[in-house]
Amino acid sequence: MGHADSKRLPRWWFGGVCSAIAVTATQPLDLIKVQLQTQAKADRKPFTEIVGNIYEQGGLKAFYNGISASWFRQLTYTTARFALYEWGKKYVDAESVRAKVGLATFAGLCGGFVGVPGDVVTVRLQNDSKLPPEQRPTNMSSTVYSASTRRRVCTASSAAHCLPFREPYS
Repeated sequence: MGHADSKRLPRWWFGGVCSAIAVTATQPLDLIKVQLQTQAKADRKPFTEIVGNIYEQGGLKAFYNGISASWFRQLTYTTARFALYEWGKKYVDAESVRAKVGLATFAGLCGGFVGVPGDVVTVRLQNDSKLPPEQRPTNMSSTVYSASTRRRVCTASSAAHCLPFREPYS
C-alpha cells in the first residue's frame, strides 16, 4: 500500500496553530487598537503617543502584552471552527452551497462561543497595561478572575454603572 493509496487525515488543528502564529505577528497592532478604542474621551492621545507610551513601559516586549490570552483564543476559536467543520462535512451534501454555508455558520458560532473567554482576557490584559503597575493584575489568572467577578457582580439593573474596563488612573 503506497502513500498515494492511504487516506489523508484531516489536519484541522493546523488552523489553530497557524492562527496563533498569525496573531503573534499582528499582536502589536491589536494592542495599539485596543488602547485607542478604550481611551477616555476627555484624555484622547494620538497614535504616536500611545506607541511611545507602550515602548517606554517595556520596550518591544511591551507590544506583546496579552499574547498568551491571544494564543489561547486562537487555539480554541479557530481549532474549534475547523474541527467542527471537518466533522460536519460527513453530514452535509458536498454539492450544496447552502449546506456548506450552514455548516460554516454553525462551526463559526460554536467556535466564537468557545473563543469569547480568551478574547475578553486578551482585551483586559491589553487595556490593563495602561494602568500604573500597582493597579494591574499580576498575571492572566488574576485578570480572568477580575473579569469574571465583575461580570457576576454587575446585575442587569446596574449594568449602566458597570464598566467592562477599569478607568485608567481612577
